[in-house]
Formats: sequence, C-alpha cells, structure tokens
Amino acid sequence: MKLFNKPLGKITIDDINTLIQGGVSESRTLDYKMELHTATDGGNKEFLRDISAFSNTMGGCLIYGIEEDEGVPKSIHGVEVEDFDKLKLHCENLLRSGVDPVIRGVDFRVIDLVDNKKIVIIEVPRSISRPHVVKIKKHFKFYGRNSGGVHQLEVNDLRRVFLASETLATKIRDFRNDRLSRIATEETPLPLCVGAKIVLHVIPAPAFELGEKHNFGIASHEDFPPIGITGLGYHCKINFDGLVTYFSFEMPAYSYVQVFNEGIIEAVDGITLQQKEDNKIPSVALEIRLVNALDKYLDSFVKHEIDFPVWVCLSLLGVRGYQILPPQGVWFRDVTTRDSIDRDELIIQEMQVLNTGTAGEYILKPAFDSIWNACGFEGSQNYNEDDIWKLTK
Repeated sequence: MKLFNKPLGKITIDDINTLIQGGVSESRTLDYKMELHTATDGGNKEFLRDISAFSNTMGGCLIYGIEEDEGVPKSIHGVEVEDFDKLKLHCENLLRSGVDPVIRGVDFRVIDLVDNKKIVIIEVPRSISRPHVVKIKKHFKFYGRNSGGVHQLEVNDLRRVFLASETLATKIRDFRNDRLSRIATEETPLPLCVGAKIVLHVIPAPAFELGEKHNFGIASHEDFPPIGITGLGYHCKINFDGLVTYFSFEMPAYSYVQVFNEGIIEAVDGITLQQKEDNKIPSVALEIRLVNALDKYLDSFVKHEIDFPVWVCLSLLGVRGYQILPPQGVWFRDVTTRDSIDRDELIIQEMQVLNTGTAGEYILKPAFDSIWNACGFEGSQNYNEDDIWKLTK
C-alpha cells in the first residue's frame, strides 16, 4: 500500500494535511496513532502487534502523531521524539527480537514539526514469510487486520495464511517456468528474432489474487519501454493479456515487453546478446540496460498503484558457449581462455524487492554475479570492492 502514490521518503506534511482535510478513514492498510509508546512492555507489545498484523495481511502504513475520532483523522498532534535514529534503532531491535520469523522491509519516515515533535510513518510490506507471531515474554500470538482494525488470528485464519504463503512462491515459479517455456518454443506475443535472449520478469505479489486487474491502455506505453530502448523509438499495441510494447523495423521484432493485466511485466531482449562478436556477452551494455529497465518498471508500479513486494527474475536463453566481455579498460588474464557458459539457459534465483526506492543496480547485483560466475569469475567486475556499481545509468 503506497500513500499518495509516491515513495515513502517523498511524503511531506502537505500530504498528511490532505489526509486530514479529506477525512481519509482508517482501513485495512492504514492506521492512525496519537502516540508511539515503546518504553513499556505494553507499548512494545502494541507496536509489534500492529506491525505484524499488517505484515500478515495486506501490508500498510502506520502514521503516529495523528489525533483521530472513530478512525477519521482530525488534527496533527505529533509525537515527542528527541532522537529519531535512536527510536528507529529501538524499533528495529524490537522487530528482530519480538517477532518470528523476522519481518523484513519495514521502512520508517519522520516529518519534523516543532518542539521536538514529529510525525512518524512506518510502512509495512505484506510478507511472503507470513504468518509472523509476536513473542515477547509470555505473549505468543498471531495477529491480522481487517477494515475494523487488528484482531487475533484464529486456527482457520492461520491455516489460510500458511497456505497462501506457500502457494505464492509456487505460483511465481510456475508462472516463470511456463513463460520461459513459451518463449523457447516461440509462443510469444509477436514473432521474435532468432538467437540468444535476455528475459526479465517483474512479478508483484498481488498479481495472483482473484480479481487483480489493471487498465494498461495505449497511453501507458511510455512506462514500459523495451530493454535498451530509449525515447519513443518503439511500437505498442493492446492484446488479450494486456499491453505490448516492442522494437522492430519489420517482423520479427527484436525485443518486446508484455505487461499483463495482473501487473506482471515480461521483458524480452533479443538485441544485447547479438550486437557484439559471436557468443560474447557485452557486460557493460547488459548491466546498464537491465538496471535502467528495472528502475523504469518499478517506478511504473508506483505510478499505477501496484503494491509491493515484487519478485525480479532474470534469465538468459540460448547462451551455451558464450563468454563475457570485460568493461573497457579492464584486462582479463586471457579472455580467450576464460570459461564459456556450459548450458543453454541461465535461470537465475528470484530476487525479492520489498519497497519502492531500491536501486536497480543493488537489486540485480546477485543476478549479475551469477552471470559472471557462469563465465568463470567470482562476481561482476563492474562493482568495486565495496559492492558499489562503477557504471553510469
């Protein structure tokens, strides 16, 4: 759940006033609190209860420092916080020690008021590891949330949550495997050029929920350019599954993006692995194009109100015998004798993105490392010893 259709770090006091002026009520994904009590056992228990309840259901936002009446915000009250970094560290330690399994991706935002008073916003993603139990001293309970607020999960509720968590991972892998099989057998939205291909799937968790559907019209095509294509040098069309953008002078196309009605993105690039010498992976072009594309697609999820978490899946098809080309100015001991990829497909482990604002080069680093591993290197040579990406978007 994204407040105001923008990243948490960009929310301002004007946005909070908009909630109050509009009388935006509490909901399954939004909760107002007057105070943030974490100095007592009771306060800690309430904090963990509220966070875990969001994580066990749809995710959402807690806004501390708001006076409300029956769930409707009335005014800004503020919470007194002398040292926000210290408060954040305390909350993070509470989440590590008081919830099992650990809830990952909880994000904090503070808006300064006056006299040490602040508004504190905590954004909680829906968790793939749910259900989470609050275990503090003798307290051991599971919580969920509905439109009426927080409630304790009963046995039947827990059974459904466990089943949903297990089936989501299976559905993501089944979807990915099915789509890769279709691409390999040329069952694509439009004819595609022959040869090695890069396939990027970006899969939001809500995509597999009953009734999840978005309206991606022709006007949305600028949000989903094919990998490596900038400006408006590509075409678009509507099909049964949603929106397709593609790069082609004539058929077959060189690359395409299928945006499914459920919010899933499938980007297939048939250019990058065929632009250089035969059977060579241009490491710089590959990483820059993928990082730029992923950043653009994740921004589009915020714009179109598609909720996180998101899974990013990178695959290389038809790459048996390929070697990797170094960045310009980097010398490999002997490029001609480096390892070649020993299989037709590189199906790289899925990467989970919990929140907006995570840079594409950070998300994709494990995938880039895997590609370099397949070519005989310990990791991508485009990152320095501190794992900072050395290339420019």
